[in-house]
Amino acid sequence: MKRYPLYILLASTLGLTSCDQALNQTPSSSLNSEESVTTLSDLTKAVRGVYAQLNTRYGYSGETALYADGHGGDIKIVAHSYNHSTSIHRFITEKTSSFSDGAYAAFSIVSGRVNDILQYTDRVKQVTPEGQKAAVANQVAQLYALRGLAHLELARIFSYLPTTGVNLDTPHSGIPLNNAVRPVGYAYQRSTLSETYEQITSDLTKSLEGLSKEKTLNSGTINYWAAEALLARAYLYLGEWQNAYKYASDVIESSPYKLYTVENYAKVWGQQGASESLFEIVTTEKDNAGLNSLGGYTNPEPYPEFGAADDFVKWVQESRVGDIRAELITKRASEDGENEAYYTTKYLGQDGASNPTAMNNFKVIRLSELYLIASEALLKGATASNGKTAVDYYNELRKNRFSNYTPATEVTLDNILDERRIELFCEGHRFFDLVRNKRDLTTPYVANGKIEYLDWRTVTELPEREKNINKVLVVRAAK
Repeated sequence: MKRYPLYILLASTLGLTSCDQALNQTPSSSLNSEESVTTLSDLTKAVRGVYAQLNTRYGYSGETALYADGHGGDIKIVAHSYNHSTSIHRFITEKTSSFSDGAYAAFSIVSGRVNDILQYTDRVKQVTPEGQKAAVANQVAQLYALRGLAHLELARIFSYLPTTGVNLDTPHSGIPLNNAVRPVGYAYQRSTLSETYEQITSDLTKSLEGLSKEKTLNSGTINYWAAEALLARAYLYLGEWQNAYKYASDVIESSPYKLYTVENYAKVWGQQGASESLFEIVTTEKDNAGLNSLGGYTNPEPYPEFGAADDFVKWVQESRVGDIRAELITKRASEDGENEAYYTTKYLGQDGASNPTAMNNFKVIRLSELYLIASEALLKGATASNGKTAVDYYNELRKNRFSNYTPATEVTLDNILDERRIELFCEGHRFFDLVRNKRDLTTPYVANGKIEYLDWRTVTELPEREKNINKVLVVRAAK
């Protein structure tokens, strides 16, 4: 009999496709895993079930994907009456909030499923013919990458960011590490931030040993280049500039992915697996987050709670002349003329989608982010063996965003943050970019309109339900 932390007792059954389904399934502790994962085919199906948890409302198909935008000040609530995600905007994601519950469940379930499957992968390797061993290794490597990604997402949301000046070795500063099947009665506790990021980088690094370098269908699974990209992001958050540059530059120089161009930038958002997409969450007519989805929140209906803030729109209109990215922020209203505001056009639905509101693939990581990571890492102290500079990567991205671009001769951190602000709008970055660079937050949704970057409200508390299950659990992250 095994015990899983958090929501995993309720939701670690393999192969589920939605959070609502998951919470009504038999716990994985009563699965006969020895019968469930015995062949490469079984393993592939099991891994597919882990990905399925990311395609949920509190995975990457709804609020969690937009959490950093809601916190970052460039978003406004257009219709206040629905109140689906407004706790994010108002910085009230405390232990009793639905966001705390949902986000923690979603990514904890991912790790729990990984742990369950990993127990039986050695047996699969033993019975697999030689010609299929690379395929098995690839599936196993994806499991490590998914666990690393799940811990990184939980760390970003439920702990302070390492570069904010907090002590990385303070007890309870990290998240509970869900890295193995534990016995019944095991009392999970927060790790330190150092231990948290060591787990993240260790899992992602280990995944590189078996991942394929081939571009996957629709970019719907993690390959070698996506794992390297996630490592670059993790090291950027950790403040290890050389490692951040190492992995970012390798993806840029060696992978088959290419930047979107000025000509195709506005058209790619309805396409699956476009040239920049290293890893995206594939939605289908049957498997999606419904109305509580990216399309549901970033359009005039049904729940327009992520429109573009007035100050952001003004900044775009005044400072991004000739920038193709500005064309993706348009003024729209519902069919009856309600909820008029500026919205992103990144989530208008997949090309040919039967349900355009729900069928939007979140790009977990794109190549453009790697150019900006490389630029920032070099600016902050990394060195390039190929002679590239921070301004080189900055210019390379911008020349694919502006017609008749005149290259810059120097670049500052503010320049890079501005590029991230427009390039990654409504892709889950703005709040994290400000806070990890020790920038305070401006928002009309809190008293006085300002929150300091180390304010306790910038970190979501662990769910109260987990405290009720585990009395020793520290709910609020230390720093």
